[in-house]
Amino acid sequence: MNPAEAKAAIRAKMAEFRLSPDERDTASALLCARIRKLESWSNAHTVLSFASLPDEPCLDELIGGKRQFLFPRFHVDRGYEAVAVAGLGQLVPGKFGILEPPMEAPECSPEKVDLVLVPGIAFDETGNRLGRGRGFYDQWLVVLAGTKVGVGFDHQLIENVPTAPHDVRLDVVVLPSGTAG
Repeated sequence: MNPAEAKAAIRAKMAEFRLSPDERDTASALLCARIRKLESWSNAHTVLSFASLPDEPCLDELIGGKRQFLFPRFHVDRGYEAVAVAGLGQLVPGKFGILEPPMEAPECSPEKVDLVLVPGIAFDETGNRLGRGRGFYDQWLVVLAGTKVGVGFDHQLIENVPTAPHDVRLDVVVLPSGTAG
C-alpha cells in the first residue's frame, strides 16, 4: 500500500470512532490540564490554537488569561494565516465551515507565535501527524515559529503515521493520558 492509500485507510478507520459528548468533554479537560503542564505552555506569550470540530478536542478552557491567542483563518490565495481575536465570540464560519477570525481582523506575523496547538486525525510516538488531507496545515507549519504541539484523543495515537516529504513533524503530541514525541 502506498503512503496515500495508507493515509486514506487511517482516515477511514478514525472516522468510525466517535466519542460521546461527555467522553469528549472529559478527555478535553484532561488534555487541557496536560497542556498547562508543558514548559512550552508556561513560556508562551502568543499561542496559536484552533476552533475545534465535533471530532476534535475542545481547547476553549485554555483561552484567556495573559496570553495572546491566535486562530487560523483561511485565505484562498495564501492558505492559512494567524489572526488574533479578543475572544471565541468573534469567530465566524469560514470557507470550510470551521470557525475562524473575520476577514477584517489583521493577520499576525508567524514569527511571533510561541506555541502552536495542532489538530489531527492521527499521531504517532515520533510526532508525525495525519491531517484531513488537503496539506494546508503542513504548508503553514513550515513558516510558523514556536513549539508545535499535536493535540488529540488517546485513540488517535497509532503505531505509525505514513509520511511524505511535505509532512511536518511535531515537537510533541499531547493526549489525555500523556505525551509522546
